[in-house]
Amino acid sequence: MEAITWTYRHPVGIPYGTAKNSDAEAFPGHVRSYGFGMAFQHYLWYGFYTAIHVTPFLQDYINDQKKSIQQGFQLFITLRLGYHIRFFDDHLFIEPSIAFTYWPINTNIPSSFAAIENRWPNYFLFEPGLHIGYKF
Repeated sequence: MEAITWTYRHPVGIPYGTAKNSDAEAFPGHVRSYGFGMAFQHYLWYGFYTAIHVTPFLQDYINDQKKSIQQGFQLFITLRLGYHIRFFDDHLFIEPSIAFTYWPINTNIPSSFAAIENRWPNYFLFEPGLHIGYKF
């Protein structure tokens, strides 16, 4: 299980390149997301693993004046391929990975945000990740 919150100012589906953080692709404000998800991890061979994370998010759309203008819902799915590395008597670990993210459901987007969001796909390929953990 995992609790996640994040803020973003550009559509998440923008691929790497010049548009990724361009002002022309910025929302008229930002999105604040809050979610609680589930993950399943399966070890393939030695430390290599695959994982799937499914997280429903409540989204708060905030305008440039820092006022909440609308709430929405997003279902966010991540497929991950990574490697598990253990340290210090197998208690501390890191997991570098690469992910494919997809959000098939994204509801109640304000029209000013949707005009920018709809220019880009609802997936992102090759997202790097790094999980750090401690096994009790």
